[in-house]
Amino acid sequence: VYPDRQSYRCWVCDQGGDCFRWVMEIERVPFPEAIESLARRARLEMPKKSRTNGAQENTSRKTDSLVVVEWAVNLMNQTLKTGPSAENARQYVLKRQLSADTVSNFKLGYHPEDWNWFLEKAKGKFTPAQLVSAGLIRERDNGPGYFDNLVGRLVFPIFDERGRPVAFGGRVLPGGNIESDAKYWNSLESAIFQKRRMLFAFNMARDAIRESKTAIIVEGYMDCIACHQAGVKNAVATLGTAMTEEHVRFLRRFAEKVVLVYDSDAAGQQAAERSISRFLAQDLDLRVLNVPSGKDPADYLETHSSEEFYKLINTAPEAWEYKLQSVLKRTDSQSVAGRQQILNQMVEFLAESQGISGTVREDMILRSVCWRVQVDERTARQQLKDVRNKTDKKSVFRRDADRQPTAVAARPENAMERAEREMLEIILTCPETIDVIRHHIGADDFENVRHQRLLALCIDLWKEDGDLPELSRLIIAAESESDLLSLINAVVDSAEEKGIFRLMMDQPGQNDQGGTSVPNHLERVLGPILERREKRLNLVSKQLHAQSATPKSEFDDSSRELLRRLTDFKQNQMGHPTSTK
Repeated sequence: VYPDRQSYRCWVCDQGGDCFRWVMEIERVPFPEAIESLARRARLEMPKKSRTNGAQENTSRKTDSLVVVEWAVNLMNQTLKTGPSAENARQYVLKRQLSADTVSNFKLGYHPEDWNWFLEKAKGKFTPAQLVSAGLIRERDNGPGYFDNLVGRLVFPIFDERGRPVAFGGRVLPGGNIESDAKYWNSLESAIFQKRRMLFAFNMARDAIRESKTAIIVEGYMDCIACHQAGVKNAVATLGTAMTEEHVRFLRRFAEKVVLVYDSDAAGQQAAERSISRFLAQDLDLRVLNVPSGKDPADYLETHSSEEFYKLINTAPEAWEYKLQSVLKRTDSQSVAGRQQILNQMVEFLAESQGISGTVREDMILRSVCWRVQVDERTARQQLKDVRNKTDKKSVFRRDADRQPTAVAARPENAMERAEREMLEIILTCPETIDVIRHHIGADDFENVRHQRLLALCIDLWKEDGDLPELSRLIIAAESESDLLSLINAVVDSAEEKGIFRLMMDQPGQNDQGGTSVPNHLERVLGPILERREKRLNLVSKQLHAQSATPKSEFDDSSRELLRRLTDFKQNQMGHPTSTK
C-alpha cells in the first residue's frame, strides 16, 4: 500500500488500484456499491442523484426501512441480554450452548410477549407506516390498529452482503405463552430484502468463503450459528427457501465449491435430491453431504470438533454421485430389472437438469453412470434423447395451453423477437455486459414493445444511476408494474433453462482493436439485430438517394427521422469500432 499515492499493488498477481478498486475486488461488488460502502465507513453523505419522483420515494423508503430495522435489531439484542421479560429466552440460549460472544456477534434478540411493544418503543421515533414498511408490525385483519410480528420469539437478524440488517427470522420459544403453527417466522420480502438471493450469516462468512473457495450451506439459523461457534466460519444458511439459481450465481463470485449439508433422515435426503438437479449444469463444484447418525450440524458439533466436521465436508460426493448413491441404496443393482430402474432414474435426473444438454459434464456423468450399472452407453444416450424429446413436447403443449385456452392459435414468436429475448437474457444473467451492449444497440433497435421497455430500463439504470441492471435493482426500478415484472421473471427463467451464464463463460471471445471484449455468444446474438438495422438503414439510404433531386425543405418528417437515424448509426460505427460492428 502506497499512502502517498493513495493506491495499492499486489506483487503476486500484478493487480492494483485505489480504495474503490480494492473494495470492488475484495467484496466482489460493482463501482457504485464500492462508493456507497466507503461513504458509509467515512460517514460521508452520498450526493443526491437526479431521479424521477417515484425513484426518489423508493430510495427514501429503503433508507427509512434500513434505519428502522437497525433500531429494532439493537433494541431486541439489548432486551435479550438484560431485559427482565427475556429470562425464558436466555435459558433457551444457554440450553443451546450459545456463548455470550455468539449472541453479540449475531445480534440475537428477543421480542417480549407484548403485541404492541414495537409501537410503544417507537413513539416519537418512527411512524406506524415506517414500522409496517420495515416488516416489524402488521395491520389487523379484524379492525383498525396494528400488531407486532416476532412476539415471544428468539430473533435472528438477517444481514445483507454489505453487513446491513434488512430482515428477521424468529423462533417460538418452548415454555412460552405464544402458540403458533409455525415454529419459525421470516420477514416478508420488501425493497431491502429478497430471500431467494440472500443467505443468513454471509456477511460473517464472506472472508472464510473467499479464502477457502468453499461455501457450506446448511438448512437453519441454529445450524449455521453452531457452525460458526465451533470454528466452521464458511457456513451460511438459506432463509426458509430451497437453494435458488440466484444463490448459486451470487456464491460463484466468491467460491469454487459449494457443499449442501442436510440431515441424514428421509426428509433431508429427499430435500437434497430435489434441489440438486437444477444446479447440475452450473460452472461450480457442487457437493452434497448428509450428516451421519441422523443428526443435524448443530447436534453433530456438540460432540465433534470442527476438524472432524471439515473431514466430512471433504468426503462429500459430487451432486450427481450423491443422486446415484441414493438410487443404489434403494434399488437392487444385482438384477437386470434393478439396473434398468437405476438407469431410468438417472436418465430422468439428467433430463431434468436444465442447461446441461450436450455439455462435456453431461458426457462424463452419463459415461460414469453406464460404467457403474454396466449398461451400453449408446443405449443410454438414446434413452436420454427420447426422454428429453418427450418432455419438450409436453412442455410446448402446456405453454400453448396456458397462453391460448381457446381454439385460436397464439401468434408465434419470430426469429428477431427471439434474438431480442436472448439479448435480454444475456443482460439479466451477466449485467456487466450492459456497457458493451449499449454501445451497439438501443431500445429502438427492438421490434417488440415490451422488449424495448426492458432494454431501455437496463440502459437507463447504467447511464443515469451507474447501477448494473441486476435483478434486485430492476425489480425496484420497475416500481410494481406487473407487465414489466412479469417479463423480467420470464426472461430470468428462460435464461436459467438455456444455461446462458455457462454459454457466456465458456466462450469469452477476443479483445478487438478498441480493447473491448465481446463474448462469442453475445456476438452471435447481436449479429442478427445489427444486420436488420443495417438493412433498414441501407434501404433508407437508397430512398433518400432517389430523392436527391428533391430540395431538403420538401423532405417529410418520416424521411428526416430516417436520415437522422442513418447519420447516428454511421457516427456510432466510427466512434466505437468493434469487430461486431
